[in-house]
Amino acid sequence: MIRTEQLAPDTIMFHVRGQFNKQVAKELSLSVFRSYHLGFKTFLCNLSLSMVLDKDAHYHLTLIGEGLRDKGRNWRVISPPSSSGNQLILRTNLQLLAPANLN
Repeated sequence: MIRTEQLAPDTIMFHVRGQFNKQVAKELSLSVFRSYHLGFKTFLCNLSLSMVLDKDAHYHLTLIGEGLRDKGRNWRVISPPSSSGNQLILRTNLQLLAPANLN
């Protein structure tokens, strides 16, 4: 199952839940394609609620990412922790609050 969330006017996140298989990869690819044509520039894929990712899943994610990057778009994948240490993590900067603002 794939749920989409618009985070900003040009940023969209795809939340993938359950088993990531060939059918889900195809659905994700079509959703990304439609979003691209709607004008989104940054695409995030949240796999933290997905189950085991095999080599085919990584292959499909790579194809989607390469296609977007070739068109000048941004593609980031957030994946669950793995025992092998192979994971892509979206890195964000945290804004530090001044001590006076911390109550």
